[in-house]
Amino acid sequence: MLEVTESTEAHPVRSAGFLRVWMVVAAFVMAGAAVPIALHIERYGVNAGQIILVAFTWINVMIALWEISLNLRISLIERQHKQFVTDYRGRELDRVIDFFTAPIRFRDIVRPSTWAQVWSSYSLFDPAYANRKSFGFWVDSGNGYVTLIPSLLFIYGLTFDIMPARTLGIIGLLIFWMMFYGTVLYYVAYFVNKEYVGHTKRNLAIFIGGTNSLWIFAPAWGMVASIILINTDSYGFLR
Repeated sequence: MLEVTESTEAHPVRSAGFLRVWMVVAAFVMAGAAVPIALHIERYGVNAGQIILVAFTWINVMIALWEISLNLRISLIERQHKQFVTDYRGRELDRVIDFFTAPIRFRDIVRPSTWAQVWSSYSLFDPAYANRKSFGFWVDSGNGYVTLIPSLLFIYGLTFDIMPARTLGIIGLLIFWMMFYGTVLYYVAYFVNKEYVGHTKRNLAIFIGGTNSLWIFAPAWGMVASIILINTDSYGFLR
C-alpha cells in the first residue's frame, strides 16, 4: 500500500473560500464529460449510447482519483472516522452534507486529503472504508490505480481511432466487468455482515443502494457495448 502521511487534524477545518465542494464535483463531472461528448458530436453526430458510456466512465475517472486518495490517506481516514462516529452519531447524513457544502480553496482541490473525506464520511455507513485490512478498502483503492488509464482510453477511443474496435472492446469488457463484479460482491459482503444495522432505510437507500446501483446498471451497458465492439470489430453502432 502506498501512503503519504499528512499533519491534518482528525476533524478537518472548513476552508475559507467562495467555492463549495459540490461545485467542484459538479464542474469536474460536467466539464470532463462534455469535452469528449462534444468532440464526438462534432465528428459523428449525437449517439445516445456513446453519451451514456462517456458520462459514466468519466464519473468513474473521478471515483478512481478518489480511490487513490483513499489509498494514500488511509491513516487520516481512520483518524477522521473515529472522530466522526462521535460527532455524528445518529445523524450520519449530516456529515455527508457538511462535507459537500463545505467551502474549499483552489489549492485544496488537488490535495488527496480533501477527497479522503469522501471516505471518512462514507465510513459512517460502511466502516470498511476506515479499515486498511478490509476487502472494501483494498478493492476500491486497487480500482483507482487499475481503472484510471483504461477508462480514459475507452472514453476517447470511442471517438478517435486510437486502436481497433475489438481491442478497445476487450479493454472495456475488462473494466466494466470488474466494476460490475466488485459492486455485486460489495453488496453481498455488506448485507451478509449486517453493516446496515443501526442505519435508517432512507440513508441506506441513498448511500448504499442509490450510489452503488449506478455501478450495476451502467457497467452492464458497458459490457454489452464492449461485446458488440469485439464481435463486429467496428465502432459503427456508437458513431
